[in-house]
Amino acid sequence: MLAVGSMAIGYLIMNVFSTAPNLAGDVCTTLFGSTSILSLTIEEVRICVVASICVVVFFLLFYNKIFSVTFDENFMKATGQNVDLYNTMIAIITAVIIVLAMNLVGSLLITALLIFPAISSMRLFNSFKSVIIFSAFISIFGAVTGILASILAGTPVGSTIVLVYIIIFALSQLFAKVTGK
Repeated sequence: MLAVGSMAIGYLIMNVFSTAPNLAGDVCTTLFGSTSILSLTIEEVRICVVASICVVVFFLLFYNKIFSVTFDENFMKATGQNVDLYNTMIAIITAVIIVLAMNLVGSLLITALLIFPAISSMRLFNSFKSVIIFSAFISIFGAVTGILASILAGTPVGSTIVLVYIIIFALSQLFAKVTGK
């Protein structure tokens, strides 16, 4: 995870101090995402909104099943639940989110957007429900803060969002250390 964060910061620095006009070519865009939030089309934004609503609805409807599959798959199998169905549904939703987010943040940085909010909240909370809620909050806060900072500073969106997530993770580590968690 630190390697992805390091690449995000490196790409951010390359764009801030770039003297070449075409640093964010096709390869960099594929790996690190769009350099501007404004490059997304209205259709891409609509698809992301619909997909986000679907993910939230799925999570609300199947919260108990997701919890069971995540923590005790064998018990869920023993109760006659279709574990493979729930694992497949979780995998499909994760894949859809990854594909939709690649235009904005790129294929390398998407893992940071999936992992940093979760590990940050796991440093602060012990219950599954608290971790999920705080992870969602961190995701939204980090993305909005990163997008705004990107627009104001003229930096690549994905790298800036990852930098915000790294700062949040560092703060959660510090808070956990100070409070003894």
